[in-house]
Amino acid sequence: MRRILYALVVSIIALTSVVRSQTPTVPVTKTMPTSVSAKSEPPPVKAAEDCACESQVLPETLAIVNGVRITARDIEKGTGDSVRQLQRQVVEARKRELDLLINSRLLSVEAKKRGISTTKLLEQEVVAKVAAPRDTEVQTFYEQNKARIQSDFQGAREEILRYLMDQRQRLEAKKLADSLRAASQTKIYIAEFTPPRNEAERAVLLATVNGEKITSGDVEDLLKPIVFDVQESVYKLRKDELDLSVNDTLLVQEAQKRQVTTNALLDAEVKPKAVTEEQARAFFEQNKDRVSGDFAQTRDSIIRYLEQIEVRVAERAFVEKLRATASIQLLLEKPRQ
Repeated sequence: MRRILYALVVSIIALTSVVRSQTPTVPVTKTMPTSVSAKSEPPPVKAAEDCACESQVLPETLAIVNGVRITARDIEKGTGDSVRQLQRQVVEARKRELDLLINSRLLSVEAKKRGISTTKLLEQEVVAKVAAPRDTEVQTFYEQNKARIQSDFQGAREEILRYLMDQRQRLEAKKLADSLRAASQTKIYIAEFTPPRNEAERAVLLATVNGEKITSGDVEDLLKPIVFDVQESVYKLRKDELDLSVNDTLLVQEAQKRQVTTNALLDAEVKPKAVTEEQARAFFEQNKDRVSGDFAQTRDSIIRYLEQIEVRVAERAFVEKLRATASIQLLLEKPRQ
């Protein structure tokens, strides 16, 4: 119940959608360049407009590997789109934050007027008014969406039920928020605004709720956790890409030292372990709920998959040996909260 009520508080205050992202597995190396100097020149690194969520002034040089510089431009191609997508989340959150503050204060005022907590108010006005979906509704939803659901009906039933309940509760929460807004003396003076650059801009009046002021600084303070989360995600993207560039540079340098290509170097040094029948069968038994077909049908695919993993493990081991004897200076700073 506490989790449901917390979700409703978020719904009635912010009425925002949840964005889910998947972090791709980071390989040991990227596509091997033919020489250290043959790097492309993508556009300059830019922060998303009106984000104000960079944790540092990004230095031109992010790493020095045995005297060779890796620049912000070098990692922009691999990270730019993802970084801008993350930063746009802050831009969109800033646009919604004023509504969040207004609804939050209205909710508190109404709860105080009734002499109850905001949690109790939500129980009475949202939770109690939402009926659980019938089994036929859950079944209909499954049939309409089963192409995107990786489970049978019984396996997906509880999750679908929670999803449908969440949608209904969000709609009821919006009705409550709209009714509180209509009955209040709420004035919005500035609906579209940019991040404040100084104390004077933090003091800019955005709205009043029953005479209580909401300033640009109030909005910005509430955004701090979101901004920091984005800063950490951006740092990880750039750090992963920078590590790949360092690895590539080391491989190219070692290949040039031996006067061979990087592919020839890897062929000579990377010795993956052979995958046995027993390992493939063990993998199948551990994952058969997610594998289509019996072991005989999937054996060859499983072996190829495990062989690819062994290649990556062997590549990483070789690259770590090169890193251990290299002069590597990393200049990308981790964000501080």
